[in-house]
Amino acid sequence: MRITKIGTDFIVVNEDNLYDDKLLKIPRVHIIKLGFFNPSEEKIKKVLSLYPKTNRFVIDDNIRTYNGILKFTSKKYYIQNVQGSDLITFFRKNNKVLLDFLKLKPVEKQFLLLNCFEDVLRNLEVIVIDQEIFDGRKEVLELWNGNVIITDEDNLV
Repeated sequence: MRITKIGTDFIVVNEDNLYDDKLLKIPRVHIIKLGFFNPSEEKIKKVLSLYPKTNRFVIDDNIRTYNGILKFTSKKYYIQNVQGSDLITFFRKNNKVLLDFLKLKPVEKQFLLLNCFEDVLRNLEVIVIDQEIFDGRKEVLELWNGNVIITDEDNLV
């Protein structure tokens, strides 16, 4: 398991912070969430040039737009579930996902944590959880070869 820290290993880039010196000074960002309100090929290619060492990206909306551009790069990208989305449909539509447990419906979250957490991890590379889930599943996560982003309600990704 690799713990991916928000603000250094994982950042969100959008129109407001595309040229933010604080973000640009981070030596190596592991994962970037592309959060453009109006994504364009120019903006996405600018991110790729500003962060050439970053090979993993996250998107949660405008999926066709991002997919149309990123599929021609050697970069890996994950689709993040959105608040209240239907989990089964989400998994069917996307093969590379970042599962954000804080955005799941309560019944889905409970089912995954109680019945099939290890099975879900076998099919994922990145998850977002809170400290309580991390503490409760630490032994399983330590054996997992993925990225764990620990956040809370005040610091959603």
